[in-house]
Amino acid sequence: MNKHYLGIDIGGTKIKTVILDDKGTVLEQEEFLTEDGSQEKELWKKKIIALIGEKSEHYTRLNPGALKCGISAPGLVDPENKMTLHMPERLEGIENFNWSHELQRDIRILNDGHSACLAEYESFYRAEGIQNLLMLTLGTGVGGGIIIDGKLYQGNLQRAGHVGHMTVDVNGVPTMTNMPGSLEHAVGNFSVSERTGEKYKSVRQLVDAYENGDPKAAEWWSESVKKLAVALASLTNILAPELIILGGGITAGAGNSLFEPLKMFMSDYEWRPGGYQTKITEAKLGGYAGAIGAAFFAKNNTR
Repeated sequence: MNKHYLGIDIGGTKIKTVILDDKGTVLEQEEFLTEDGSQEKELWKKKIIALIGEKSEHYTRLNPGALKCGISAPGLVDPENKMTLHMPERLEGIENFNWSHELQRDIRILNDGHSACLAEYESFYRAEGIQNLLMLTLGTGVGGGIIIDGKLYQGNLQRAGHVGHMTVDVNGVPTMTNMPGSLEHAVGNFSVSERTGEKYKSVRQLVDAYENGDPKAAEWWSESVKKLAVALASLTNILAPELIILGGGITAGAGNSLFEPLKMFMSDYEWRPGGYQTKITEAKLGGYAGAIGAAFFAKNNTR
């Protein structure tokens, strides 16, 4: 009996979808605009419900129940992975919306950072025998996910992996979780204007100036990467991952301008007993990681 897995990733601007087969191969992928805040109330939700109906009709015509579905979204989910409980100021109507109850089928909901982490792990690293892995997504903010003993670790209140909210400067600016000087503030795109005295509006602009030899840009970028290294060294002491994956738009855009100085700072801060050095690598799946992870989560967890 062939089974298929629909993964849906709800982003601020786009909704991305994939279909996986039993081997985890991507059979199809597509994206469309979220239109959060549209004049038509909860248009984004109507789009997703219609999509699930369309894909179900196509893939279960001769085999009812052969299409399992998972949804990735920002925010904290409930302990049963049935709904998003907390997502302030975005996607009106998503909080406490039980997709399984509404659609009368088993649909699993997952935090987007957790989903991206699971996607990378299931696609590439489980087969290598890796059991413990940490992923950070560097973008507007900083998210992440944790694999422990070959399983996604969601933790109490499903909030494990929110590594962006760890402190890297105790005297720094408090952010949404009241943590001073967070990693998210040190690296994320949302704060770059504040961090650079309004000179740069995006991390891309900052990195471009750094690559062009601007000394002030080099100072600001170096400070961000240094704090990232401190965070990774700290997390390595706590979680002892075999591998750290860096994903997100900042990682993809900066490339070696991130990894080269990060390597230097890690040599300063990482505890390396017996000379052991934790490998740090770039994510491979790009913008569809959230959808792929949601499909894998459905594959692993739906009835």
